[in-house]
Amino acid sequence: MRIPLKGNDYFCQQVNAAFEKILDAYLDSIKPAITMQKAVAMLGDGTVTQTDTFDPQNVQTFYQRLTNNMNGWLASGISKSITDDLHRLFCQFNKDVGKIYISGYFGVQFHALPYYKADKRVIEIQKELAKIADEATVVFKDMTGKTDKVLQAELEGRGYADLDFQELFTKLFDDEKLAEELDKKAVSVESQFPEFERMRDQKTRLFAELGDLMIELYQTAHASLDYNRLMQGEEGVCTYFDIELIKNKKTNKREAVFETKKITKEVADRIASELLKVADAVKKAK
Repeated sequence: MRIPLKGNDYFCQQVNAAFEKILDAYLDSIKPAITMQKAVAMLGDGTVTQTDTFDPQNVQTFYQRLTNNMNGWLASGISKSITDDLHRLFCQFNKDVGKIYISGYFGVQFHALPYYKADKRVIEIQKELAKIADEATVVFKDMTGKTDKVLQAELEGRGYADLDFQELFTKLFDDEKLAEELDKKAVSVESQFPEFERMRDQKTRLFAELGDLMIELYQTAHASLDYNRLMQGEEGVCTYFDIELIKNKKTNKREAVFETKKITKEVADRIASELLKVADAVKKAK
């Protein structure tokens, strides 16, 4: 069962009150790690702009401190997931308290937005790429024209000059040797235009250099998300805890739904105490 629990018995009241302490502590303690700072970046059109970002490494450092503080809890490590531009950093913990199994999640969900570094080299590369594109258009036109003439002459020599497109396509599909020979003719024409290969290599190099000048800036919100809003891809921070009843420790069989009214006051106080210790651990990780 996910906290906050819906019942109003002693167990639910104690557990819910303790979880509120965790939530408040998490919202306060994670805030320095996701505080947005101004950063200078460049847009694709060369415009230099100021935008807000934070450093995800600060979140990882916070989770590491939290992990160090979670004495007695089994940690699954710091994890990350990426779906398109949506990123998530999170850590998870679990602990057996008598016959109660507790698992907890702390996460930050944010978007990664691509920019260029504010570097004049970005503009220079874009100008070079535009120039290559113009030159390549001229060369490609010449190369295509010459290739068409060579292939047309080859088809005429084989008596296929009068075939319409559909007939020629069928012939090439059925005759693999003919298709290979025509392809070799086309390649031999391309070899007569070394500047085209040079421009292609230069374009590849420039795109690689442009890629090295790209950066990611990160945006999130200091807002508390429940599990559903987390799954919907909203920005913010999320923590949730689940409680299950252990039926058999050897087989690790647990029940996710149980009657909270049957939980004794002693057990309820013990569970609440463990959750309050988590709240203290979160506070100390700030």
